[in-house]
Amino acid sequence: MKKLNILLIASIAALGFTSCVQDLNTQPIDPNVLQTFDQDRIYYKIYAGIGTSGQIGPDGNGDLDGNEGYSVFYRCIFVHNEFPTDCGWWIWRDAGVTDLNEMTWTSENEFTELLYNRMSFNVTTCNHFLDNTEGKDDAKTVRQRAEVRFMRCLNYYYLLDFFGNPPFTMTVSAENPKQIEGGRPALFRWVLNELLAAENYLDEQTEVYRVNANAARLLIARMYLNAHVYDPDFQYISQTDALDSAAIYAKKVMDNGKYKLTDHYAEMFMGDNDRNNGACEVIFAIPQDGDYIQSWGATSYLVCMTRAAGMLPWGSTDKWECFRTSPEMIKVFLYDKNPSTIKADEKQMPALLGDDRAILCNQAFADADKPDSVTFSADYSGGAKYGEGTFTNCWAMCKWTGCYSTGETRGKHTQFVDTDVPLFRVAEAYMTYAEALWRKNPNDPIALNTINDLRATRHADPLTSLSADVLLDEWLREFYCEGRRRVDLIRFGQFCGPDATKTWEGHPAGKDAKYILYPIPNKDMVANSNLVQNPGY
Repeated sequence: MKKLNILLIASIAALGFTSCVQDLNTQPIDPNVLQTFDQDRIYYKIYAGIGTSGQIGPDGNGDLDGNEGYSVFYRCIFVHNEFPTDCGWWIWRDAGVTDLNEMTWTSENEFTELLYNRMSFNVTTCNHFLDNTEGKDDAKTVRQRAEVRFMRCLNYYYLLDFFGNPPFTMTVSAENPKQIEGGRPALFRWVLNELLAAENYLDEQTEVYRVNANAARLLIARMYLNAHVYDPDFQYISQTDALDSAAIYAKKVMDNGKYKLTDHYAEMFMGDNDRNNGACEVIFAIPQDGDYIQSWGATSYLVCMTRAAGMLPWGSTDKWECFRTSPEMIKVFLYDKNPSTIKADEKQMPALLGDDRAILCNQAFADADKPDSVTFSADYSGGAKYGEGTFTNCWAMCKWTGCYSTGETRGKHTQFVDTDVPLFRVAEAYMTYAEALWRKNPNDPIALNTINDLRATRHADPLTSLSADVLLDEWLREFYCEGRRRVDLIRFGQFCGPDATKTWEGHPAGKDAKYILYPIPNKDMVANSNLVQNPGY
């Protein structure tokens, strides 16, 4: 099922890339060292750049300097989109990570530098491929170039979202890059137009490990929905039309015959999610394989960080006990229920809370015969206080697992899981479509019906009305622990700034609006005089 990427790993090993990551002016492919261009291997490397950390596997010969596990594409996204939010709390008080938890980061934060360098590395690899295939018009190259253009857009989208106006380049060059003229709005429009162009050349339907036209449509819909964040004036079309466009592109994905919402939500996050009942919802996935595609920054990370000894099997021997829920995250699943009456493991909890997505655990597993087992707090708030929390001070989130839907409690490897990362899935199209309609008309019945269609597949009771708070909670219920919460909070004006009223663990209301963007790392500011830092840093 993962043939493409097993070949990909072999190709990377044979390629022998060199990486010189000192500041942003990163040259991941040194023309003085790599004398020949191997089109297929560079193409494979571009896909590998979102699922692995380097040339060997989880450790050794990483693409970037610094903490290799944290340098993986998905972990970079997760850390910066989840740690400063109401989704959960990272227990380990690592230097740099604590600043992300507490929203006090600076331009010296080492993890933000890894995020910046990972996306920039990936962009440069894409540019290298596109430079060397310019003018080739055979069918394979046309297809590969469309995919690579999308992958470059994907990385630029995250640079746009996290950093606003990062250095911009469309070719590999020894020159120090500049920021795009016109700033963040101009980069937003460039990425959007590139995606619109790539959509016309991408395959309609292909295997889940290669991007297709529907992945492009979903990212286009996401960008239109967030247009007021990235480009408040939106020079091309009005904001109302941006919402129309978000709905149109989301509906294209919803109406595609290949994909559908699954009524087995938990199976999308299991070790066999490339072929089980959850696979029908996944449009584009980052592959992981316990034997062949090992990483400390994808699903093994997501699984092991949420487990402790004594919990139900999770498909790995690792138990890190370092990421748990926040009290605020638990509240969105409680509805009107009394938390003190609810005690369950992750298999029992969905039925108790009336929502398949509530894959949470607060059941006490302590046993006199098992001194290493864990006891969770009886109350959902459980003493989870700012700066004082431990793993058991709140509930565990067990959405990600290495276990299989068929009952096997582990996959191919004892430590690394086989669970793929569903980076794009159909549920986002439903949520985007509903929100776009609601923003145009809060009483639109189609918006409410769309949300309730989604909730029905999760075996959750229908909602009676929509509001900003209800929609924001529904985004959290559907996508918690999937590396996007910050984006949704910002779109609803609830991440930081004078209008934000939400508070959560470690986050009082009224945080400085400068934290909507991360700073360009200071190392790059020093090395590249072309750059202008984001306000407030």
